[in-house]
Amino acid sequence: MDIRIPSLLRIKPNALYKLGKYLRKNGFHRIALYYGEGIADLVGQKVEISLDSSEIQVVTEETVHGNDVAEIVSSAFRLPREAQAIVAVGGGVAVDFGKYAGFLTKRPVIAVPTAISNDGFAAPGASLRVDGRRVSCSSTIPFGVVIDTNMIKSSPRRFTFSGIGDLISKYSAIADWKLAYHATGETINDFSAMISMQSVQNLVNHPVKSADDLEFLQLVCGALVMSGVAMEVAGSSRPASGSEHLISHAYDSIAPRPSLHGLQVGVATLATTWLQGNPAHQTVVRVLEETGFTAFMNENRLDRAAFLEAAQLAPTIKPGYHTVLSQPGAVERLQAQLKNDPSWDVYFD
Repeated sequence: MDIRIPSLLRIKPNALYKLGKYLRKNGFHRIALYYGEGIADLVGQKVEISLDSSEIQVVTEETVHGNDVAEIVSSAFRLPREAQAIVAVGGGVAVDFGKYAGFLTKRPVIAVPTAISNDGFAAPGASLRVDGRRVSCSSTIPFGVVIDTNMIKSSPRRFTFSGIGDLISKYSAIADWKLAYHATGETINDFSAMISMQSVQNLVNHPVKSADDLEFLQLVCGALVMSGVAMEVAGSSRPASGSEHLISHAYDSIAPRPSLHGLQVGVATLATTWLQGNPAHQTVVRVLEETGFTAFMNENRLDRAAFLEAAQLAPTIKPGYHTVLSQPGAVERLQAQLKNDPSWDVYFD
């Protein structure tokens, strides 16, 4: 099995100023540059100074406005032949755009996320629009990941809480994978499961859990990268995605106003670890409180009726994908808990 992991990994304050240096050190002198919408106005001058100082030539530059697969295909095959690598700067849409363009043209991709709302920036897949529907497509795991933690610190707080929610979900995902093994014989990749669990345990064991702390942000960023690597090792999303992600995907299709993916996943992880009887459930409760996630959700609650409906729909999102929600009566037990236990009022309208 061919396993690729990022060769270039820089997570530190002011990393953006050294982007050109990192590219040159890895032999990339001519690049294609993708910016997310509005990102060039935000950090374009820093990127330009960094690239110019290291004599990196931008042979083509484009602002990404969406993630429609037809647009990515068209853009990818317009790339100048001399472009040695693709650099994608921005949020998930821009990074997924760049990763899939790199996949199509067999070029290395350097992801430069400006927010850490989930682990997608380091994952071997891309969330794209195909005929108006959101589809998870195979792509190349980034050759490099460069994250400026000062930029992450100054990004809207909701994105960092979303990343924390996505990271804490690994407890639920790994438990679901083990349930699938016992119920269906689905193979578990022990090494990828260990990587995934280690990533979240680093978060849990860190003494300071503040989104204002650069060391904590560096740890969260690194843990999300490790989650992406775990998926590459497993050859699937199993070590990072289980019943909690199915609920979030279902909620996206039902809720009047869906929230950020990782925020929904974090709340769903509370629900699914309870349903699993997962020993980590109280750890999840504690960490979400300590990081400020719970207080943030109390001010930005999800729609309870839509969430209950999403729990019902979730098992149909990926047919044949066994999770705790596949067990007889599981959905009904979860819905009763969400309706009757007042502790959920902090998360739902």
